[in-house]
Amino acid sequence: MRSVLIALGWGDYRIVRGIARYAAEHDWHLSTQMLFTPQVLSGWEGDGAIVSYDRRLAKLIVGLNMPCVDLTPVELPIRVPRVLVDNEAVGQQAAEHLLGCGFRTFAFFGQKGVWASSVRGRAFAAALRARGVPVENLFSLTAPADRLREHWPEYEEAVHGMLTGLPRPVGIYCGQENLAAELVEVCASRGIRVPEEVAVLGTDNIEFVCECLQIPLSSIDTRQEELGYRAAERLQEYMAGAIGSDAEPLLVEPAGVVRRRSTDVVAVSHPGVSRALQHLREHFGEPLSLTDLEPIAGMSYRGLQQAFKRMIGRGPGAELRRLRLRHAKRMLLDSDAKIDTIAQACGYSNSTNLSTALRRDTGLSANAYRQQHGMG
Repeated sequence: MRSVLIALGWGDYRIVRGIARYAAEHDWHLSTQMLFTPQVLSGWEGDGAIVSYDRRLAKLIVGLNMPCVDLTPVELPIRVPRVLVDNEAVGQQAAEHLLGCGFRTFAFFGQKGVWASSVRGRAFAAALRARGVPVENLFSLTAPADRLREHWPEYEEAVHGMLTGLPRPVGIYCGQENLAAELVEVCASRGIRVPEEVAVLGTDNIEFVCECLQIPLSSIDTRQEELGYRAAERLQEYMAGAIGSDAEPLLVEPAGVVRRRSTDVVAVSHPGVSRALQHLREHFGEPLSLTDLEPIAGMSYRGLQQAFKRMIGRGPGAELRRLRLRHAKRMLLDSDAKIDTIAQACGYSNSTNLSTALRRDTGLSANAYRQQHGMG
């Protein structure tokens, strides 16, 4: 039986749950003392460790002299295998989601010095620019200093001041869940309508945070349990000698946006496009003919296509394909349903058509996508 130390120094219970699931499958003993105390263990002996590097843990990690896998999304002074969320993909998914809501003005809300958040913000802005969003419609907001959080009225006033300077309606992507929750609270306190005036999108899909807010929070599922499972799997490879300390970081694909009230809006001024877009969202899993949108929009398909491109940067056909593919990816990552079942649930006539769409987007068939990115 292998003995493995969990030394994260911080924690998302879902990461630990993923590690524990792998440990149960492979007869590991997990040393969990450091989940309950910030005190660094000395003299611990075992086979390997899953760690999150910081200055406090540096001596422990170096002194362990055994295989370690790290989960820290920053540049490290040590060489160890790492497992990370694909933060560029997170930012790209945020951009696609808010574009799909029909917004023309966007902002990123991040915190200075948080590397993962910065990567997400840059990818968010780059994806929007690539879709033709002009620079003057992109805004960047930096969270007030942490010390202001100790006096909430001052913090709220600072955040409200930033919001006051933004055109509305605006879609705001927050690189961290706590920032998104705070933003929703400030909007509620100051009478700013969410999502009609300000739509808010968070990161990590921490359910007890997202669902306890006055306006439930939409958030990107970064698959924290899968991150833990893959870290344990990577450690097993390292302990077995299959990889070395210089192995490339393993990136975990985010599962997409879990939509809740905070972005449940069609921010499109054109009434025909708004009705058609809502219909696509609600019925993408059904057999649809795009000409069916004509009576819903109250206009010809050609006119609707032109209006769609003006409003959201793509035609109704492209939007329908995006919605179907997004849902199919999520089902492939989060379920063990058969490919044919997933295809039918997402509006594809068969699994071949689903695989063709996936291959066009990712270079992978449905089976290959699931094997590479799916549940461990």
